[in-house]
Amino acid sequence: MIEINGVVEKIIYRNEDNGYTVALFNSEDESLTVVGNCIELKTSMEYELKGDFIHHNKYGEQFQFKEVIEILPQSEKGIIKYLSSGIIPYIGEKTAEKIVDSFKEDTLKIIEENPERLLEIEGIGPQKFEKIKAALSENKELREIMIFLNGYDLGTNLAIKIYKQYDAMAIDVIKENPYRLAEDIKGIGFKKADSIARAMGFDENSKERRRAALKYSLSMAAGEGHSFLPEEVLIKRTLKLINSTERELKEEITQLALDDRFILERDEEQINCYYAPYLRAENYIAGKIREIVDYKFAVPFDIGEALSKIEAKQNFKFARNQVEAVIEAVKNGILIITGGPGTGKTTTLKAIIEIFELMEKKVFLAAPTGRAAKRMKEATSREASTIHKLLDIGFSNDESINYGYEEDNFIDCDVLIVDEVSMVDLMLMSTLLRSLKAGTRLILVGDKDQLPSVGAGNVLADLIESEKIQVVNLNEVFRQSEKSMIIENAHLINRGLPPKITNNREFFLINESDERKTLETITELVKDRLPNYYGISSGEIQVLSPMRKGIVGVNNLNRTLQRVLNARGKEIVSGEDVLRVGDKVMQTKNNYNLEYSIESDFYAEDGKGVFNGDIGYISEIDEDDKTVTVLYDEIKKVKYEYADIDDLALAYASTIHKSQGSEFPVVIIPLHYGPYILLTRNLIYTAITRAKLAVVLVGEYKYLEVMIKNNRISKRYSNLRKKLVENVK
Repeated sequence: MIEINGVVEKIIYRNEDNGYTVALFNSEDESLTVVGNCIELKTSMEYELKGDFIHHNKYGEQFQFKEVIEILPQSEKGIIKYLSSGIIPYIGEKTAEKIVDSFKEDTLKIIEENPERLLEIEGIGPQKFEKIKAALSENKELREIMIFLNGYDLGTNLAIKIYKQYDAMAIDVIKENPYRLAEDIKGIGFKKADSIARAMGFDENSKERRRAALKYSLSMAAGEGHSFLPEEVLIKRTLKLINSTERELKEEITQLALDDRFILERDEEQINCYYAPYLRAENYIAGKIREIVDYKFAVPFDIGEALSKIEAKQNFKFARNQVEAVIEAVKNGILIITGGPGTGKTTTLKAIIEIFELMEKKVFLAAPTGRAAKRMKEATSREASTIHKLLDIGFSNDESINYGYEEDNFIDCDVLIVDEVSMVDLMLMSTLLRSLKAGTRLILVGDKDQLPSVGAGNVLADLIESEKIQVVNLNEVFRQSEKSMIIENAHLINRGLPPKITNNREFFLINESDERKTLETITELVKDRLPNYYGISSGEIQVLSPMRKGIVGVNNLNRTLQRVLNARGKEIVSGEDVLRVGDKVMQTKNNYNLEYSIESDFYAEDGKGVFNGDIGYISEIDEDDKTVTVLYDEIKKVKYEYADIDDLALAYASTIHKSQGSEFPVVIIPLHYGPYILLTRNLIYTAITRAKLAVVLVGEYKYLEVMIKNNRISKRYSNLRKKLVENVK
């Protein structure tokens, strides 16, 4: 290999996922383009690169480096530039000058061998020093791990995740069993772990490989919403990953059952393969529901008379089903209220709450997401929280759930009302039920025709179809809502009928057969046409697409809208995306450890917790502190370390699944070809019911027809309904 020394003049391109970098490099003899994978290259820093010259068909001669050795500066000026380059967090140019002024040419030696002396520097207190010290230690160990992983095509971000998971033991863990990466590291699947294992010399017929493939197939099934897989289905899926035999995989499944994370359950002639938490959740839910349905309560006063007073006060007449819902809520330990848009779910909930308050009962309100909880609070004028916050659920570093309560530390309420229950998965429902003390009424509210939960299970459908729980279906659309074309068309679509498209102020179809033209039209609608027409901001418009890939998929829509709406500004690379100050972003998973602060003229609050689906705007990118600040709901500030920005995604457009539990003034939906499994009735129904002011469909009407006719609901392997039928009287 050839060795060259020089200074990085400019970073031309950088992919943070794999560390691939293109840079302009000034060596002693010439200026040249260098390319390769590395932890990082810093402009104005000196390096020794080892590699070879290559010829690129388009860009000509380049130097492709395989190794990068940082050359530490010797002059005081060079040391100041080095320290303030961002190589050490929390040290900017002014702090670097103070450090070098104190330690002179021994600065780097002192930082390496005796970092505690940094406490002598004005502006570096104990708290800041601990952060600097941790960063120094992490950088050293991370570099060693990167050198090891460099040969296996694992990028910078993955190397950081591996280090955080295994700490200093990372290399030993990977050498012993590289397949653990597929289980423990988000972003590494079986195929990647398998390629590493094969490169390290692991036998393709090894038991470790078969076991890892089985685990991966089961985890992928859970991601698709399955609580388990029948043994024969698990084997078929796994045989698509590896060359093996049914006999070998059956033997490995038997051995897998010795791992306490997996359980095999015999169901008549079938063997079901579970991740243990899912089986325990199914069994617990069935048992707890059996207990709750036995709760029966006397009605303490004439509910009809109480409702008449509410009607008189609100100048409103309850429908028969609404009255039934209120009575059943008082009488039963558990009740499900279901209904589509405009059927009076909110009015019914408010009446139920008022009745319980007349009974002097303590009522708590909760929903699966922050946005759904906010809507619940606004609709009822009562406090509401996310289920996770109510139960104090968090996630550990390995992303497994931890619970902030013991099973005998129950929620202190008499009545718990949970909205948007279609979004509640198996694990969350199990956790929720564990928190209820004996005698607590549970009221579950949701739209049975919306999409099921993203997580494993088919909870709402299983509860209803078991016919063991009292269900009230609100099916009368009230007169004051009939004028809404959004609500009317949602109900038509739900019945398999075509919507009325009159292109009034609420419901539009713009015919466009070319996807690129659709993309242009959506861009114009978001940027100018709809804001001018409705007098709203572009931020109040949400594009919802059935899929992520393609010209009108979420990924391309976000990049296109970002170029139009927020093309310039301070930025940071996150995966394949660039995040800029001013960007509309979404939190993509619950994070209960992120701290937030709320400051307004009338209110101040500090707390923890940002939730999946929360949408905000990037207000600051601090390169010295390596943080990104996002402002949610215009007042809630959340500061993300660079390592946490993987949880943020551009949100000018989102998938319909991600929009569950949210409402937006205006929704735009592209209509074009996609996988049949995605073009379903409940998907378009869910998308349309997200809009409050207007729905704009852009594309080909025939794909709207396809979605309305396609009432196919993907089968989910779940035994909850069966267990409820067998266990509940």
